Amino acid sequence: MNNLKLPKGWRWVSLEEVCFKPQYGYTVSAVNKPIGPKLLRITDIQEGKVDWNLVPYCKINKSDIEKYRIEKNDIFFARTGATTGKSFLIEEEPPFAIFASYLIRIRLIEKVVHPKFVSLFFQSPYYWKQVIPQGGAQPNMNARKLASLQIPLPPLPKQKRIVASLDNIQQKAQTLQKLQEETEKEIERLKETILHKAFRGECSINQR
Repeated sequence: MNNLKLPKGWRWVSLEEVCFKPQYGYTVSAVNKPIGPKLLRITDIQEGKVDWNLVPYCKINKSDIEKYRIEKNDIFFARTGATTGKSFLIEEEPPFAIFASYLIRIRLIEKVVHPKFVSLFFQSPYYWKQVIPQGGAQPNMNARKLASLQIPLPPLPKQKRIVASLDNIQQKAQTLQKLQEETEKEIERLKETILHKAFRGECSINQR
């Protein structure tokens, strides 16, 4: 991986150099009654999103709350199951919640790295190349493996510019997708209107 030539000013770092120690989640059963904090599980992360309204609750000792409490800019990794290796960044201020034992959390040293820049790396082929064993077997993930991951890192101002640029592109893509969906709906509406009128004899179809 380090054979990849980086732009001037970039450098390779291991994840453990730019984050606090990776942490496994809390072992507890989820319940639907609001008896404590929300309990974020692997299954609650769907298509890169979490609907906190659907996340269940759990009971936890008061002395353990701060240790497992979720904060903005936390990044979580699935360490088992079909989604092993997939990650999720908490971009917005979360509700009162902790995370379950099948997730691993990292907290970045934000004076050095931009959380979203690093989270974008975790979606890249350079990340997956380090996670998926040779031969294409099922990815495996643990705290030690996470800590040893190699990340190509530019200076912090450059990280922020890259994130802003990608956010802008993503916003434009979402706008275009919305316009496409609205156009497709309008086309279908017009087709239905034309067919309705045609079968009522309200419009003529020119024939050669």
